[in-house]
Amino acid sequence: MTFWYVLAVGLIAGILSVCLYANFSRVLNKDFNHLLETRTEAIGQVINEAIIDQARDSRGGITPEVLNADFMSTLRNAVEWSRSEGFFIQVFRQDGTELIHSSNSPVPLPLNRISSDRLKNGFFDSPVVAFSKEEAWPLRTFVLSVNKNGALYFVQATASLRPLVVKLGRIKTVLLIFLPLAMILVTVMGFFLTRTTLRPVDNMTKAMRQITSRNLKQRIEVPVVNDETKRLAETFNDMLTRLDKAFSLQQQLIQDVSHELRTPLTALKGKQEVALNKQRSPDEYAEILSINLEEINKMNRLVENLLDLAQLDRDEYKLNVQKVNLTELMKEALENFRPLSDHKGIRLVFLASDEVWAEVDQHQIERVFVNVVDNAVKYTLPHGEVAVRVSRKGSRGEVTVNDTGPGIGAAELPLVFDRFYRAEKSRSSPGFGLGLSIAQAIVTAHQGTIRVESQPDQGATFIISLPLHQA
Repeated sequence: MTFWYVLAVGLIAGILSVCLYANFSRVLNKDFNHLLETRTEAIGQVINEAIIDQARDSRGGITPEVLNADFMSTLRNAVEWSRSEGFFIQVFRQDGTELIHSSNSPVPLPLNRISSDRLKNGFFDSPVVAFSKEEAWPLRTFVLSVNKNGALYFVQATASLRPLVVKLGRIKTVLLIFLPLAMILVTVMGFFLTRTTLRPVDNMTKAMRQITSRNLKQRIEVPVVNDETKRLAETFNDMLTRLDKAFSLQQQLIQDVSHELRTPLTALKGKQEVALNKQRSPDEYAEILSINLEEINKMNRLVENLLDLAQLDRDEYKLNVQKVNLTELMKEALENFRPLSDHKGIRLVFLASDEVWAEVDQHQIERVFVNVVDNAVKYTLPHGEVAVRVSRKGSRGEVTVNDTGPGIGAAELPLVFDRFYRAEKSRSSPGFGLGLSIAQAIVTAHQGTIRVESQPDQGATFIISLPLHQA
């Protein structure tokens, strides 16, 4: 992280330094050229305002102009005024003859032939010119052409590029020193910030390595600062909570299965020992085998239910979805409990306003109805009532099963659909405690919901909601 951070900042700083240097170079060159141009324009104005005498030859023609002393004196003063250290002024005729030059010119500089030949103003850089044995610099020249009474004059301003080169060199030196120092500072700061930022992550990593299946109760310390690290710690703690719950459920499942299998296995072992204890009659052997078969069937149902739950949990169960009439399906399921309800003196009530059709697996939904009704009939007291209603609720079909049993306490309601859960003794009865768990898994696989509403001594109501068939 520090490497990429420094690389990005270095790239930005490098681009910025190049842009700054280029901008300074452009500005300095522009100011330098402007100085040359203004100095030559001042001399050109003097030439334009001067009075130059014209002489005629004996044949009446005009001879070359005669420059009077006053003009030369004015021109010399203007040239001397315009010169400065490293700045030289020259004035030439059209033929390249020098009229005057500033007194600080170290070497004779001819008129730039490009300008004189093309009669055009412009800037020109010369190669390095030696001013002395110790000093040599390139020159920049600007030539201004002045048309006076049909005759051309050239004002040539020449300046050493030393000040410009020195200034740009200083800027380059500052940037070359600043950039490495900035990179060192950015590296130190980046390393410090990265270590500070990632320290909570390191602490979390160390804590994570200490967590195993035996200490899932341990939690990561959540940072005080509300940032991504805090959210990461909270998310990891939530995951630990879910894992702890999953491991607890797994251990509880193993204990419950062991407990449920121990009873029939103990019964089988006891009956076998009794049968082998002495010689028995065929009828006695048949009775023992019948009891053993019943216990085996009980264990077989337990194993099948657990396998079904495992498949439903992993979404491996293939549903045979088809259009099913929920009204008729519930009515048939309810009729199967008629003999048991009559035996206990329980009244079964079925209510349905119209037919409700849904896209479901008929066999699995029938299994849900049987489990829920079986639970209601099992816990309803004698001479009680079980009322079943099938109706439409918007885009979903709703099946309600209400009993008049002892009800369920608030503390037990969240546990009703847990595997192997058994209510308190007043509601206990033979069974494995898997029926409602299987019902919930099947309904969930159909994108439906199942919930329970109950209060102590006021019965329980199970509500199943399933998506309707879309015509």
